[in-house]
Amino acid sequence: MRMTVLGARGSVPVEGAAFSICGGATSCFKVEAGDEEIYLDAGSGIVSAKPSPHSRLTILLTHMHLDHVVGLPFFLALGQPRRLIDIYARSCSGLTPKEALDRLIAPPFWPVTLEQYPSDVKIHVLPDETLMLNDVAVDAIESSHPNDSIVYRLTRRGRSLVYATDFEHNAPDRVEALIKFADGCDLLLYDAQYTVEEYERYRGFGHSTAEVGIEIAARAGAKRLMLVHHAPWRTDDQIAELERRLSERHENISFARIGDEIEL
Repeated sequence: MRMTVLGARGSVPVEGAAFSICGGATSCFKVEAGDEEIYLDAGSGIVSAKPSPHSRLTILLTHMHLDHVVGLPFFLALGQPRRLIDIYARSCSGLTPKEALDRLIAPPFWPVTLEQYPSDVKIHVLPDETLMLNDVAVDAIESSHPNDSIVYRLTRRGRSLVYATDFEHNAPDRVEALIKFADGCDLLLYDAQYTVEEYERYRGFGHSTAEVGIEIAARAGAKRLMLVHHAPWRTDDQIAELERRLSERHENISFARIGDEIEL
């Protein structure tokens, strides 16, 4: 599998020279695996995606908060006639994924619905059992986040990545579940929106810190840790300084930068 960072910013897109390296686009990570092209979330980062004409397209949504779906109406493949696009998510707040997306991507907030695009969009409730996308196994557990969210694990040919964005470490049982879920993974993408000092101000907002990510990665035996969902006020220079300081505690740690690619 190859994972590419298309967007790693949290909460709201940002722009400017101070954010050009890590990028200002919100959550979207592309995973290529054979003929499968899988997008983890559809934040504004998905706008820059250039899907292969030969791949099968799947979008796995962690939850329906705006920063994770705001790019969906602009996804290039939606304009391709009869292009099949499968979208998976869990029901939340009493709404199925289709009902939730139909509320957002519809008048008066948007001129058309997903069904009115030239492509063939199918919206599914993520099953409780393992979802197979060709030879990619997709598993999920509940995250710890307001209005619910989920953590994904993608496994192919003995290699795996875990996507744990919008995860708060305030529930010990959820932390232990994540450690077990991420056991031995090759790559852990973990929410590190706040510094330790900031977290005290934003407790309950549904996000975590790099320090907790390091602890979880170590306990899970994750081979590599990539920190994501950067605070919208965190500049490239500040992220680089955090990375320099924290790399002394974990050998294979990095903060996601736009365009980063990792082969698994």
